[in-house]
Amino acid sequence: MLGGWIAGLERVTGTLNRVFILLAGLLAVVICAIIFYDVLMRNAFDAPTIWALDLSRFLLVYLFFLALAPALQTGGHVSVDVLQQWVSPRTWRRLRIAAVALTIVFGCILLWQLTRATLDVFESNELFPTAIPLRVKYVYWIGPVGTLEFILTAIVQFGAAWNAPDRQGGS
Repeated sequence: MLGGWIAGLERVTGTLNRVFILLAGLLAVVICAIIFYDVLMRNAFDAPTIWALDLSRFLLVYLFFLALAPALQTGGHVSVDVLQQWVSPRTWRRLRIAAVALTIVFGCILLWQLTRATLDVFESNELFPTAIPLRVKYVYWIGPVGTLEFILTAIVQFGAAWNAPDRQGGS
């Protein structure tokens, strides 16, 4: 059990991650429907859309960043646990702490880069060079939001790994 502010952060990130994954799931359904519609129109009626691919790509960016933190929380990201059988529980715990710390560092670098790019497009107010005249900022803003939730989720995992007893060798 996590104590103090980490426990509160765990409740907040858990709730946000449930909302994020619900939205990501809905976006996946919407993207599938758009692609299905485009394929149907193109193949059955010889009337392809000019907007379906662009809209699907924009929505895929949202889906990715909304699903980033929930995937981390549930262990859906790539991990290497083959070492667990060859190291002691104490060493495994230390490796887990190091891995989560590196995840936080990666998330911070990603957040910094995405925030810089997002602020740039908010200043330039440019349009995507696509069939849909959409401002880049309306797609880019989700990157820093999803990445911040990813970092907060990783902080909760760091707290859990730090507070885990050595006798627990699993993740």
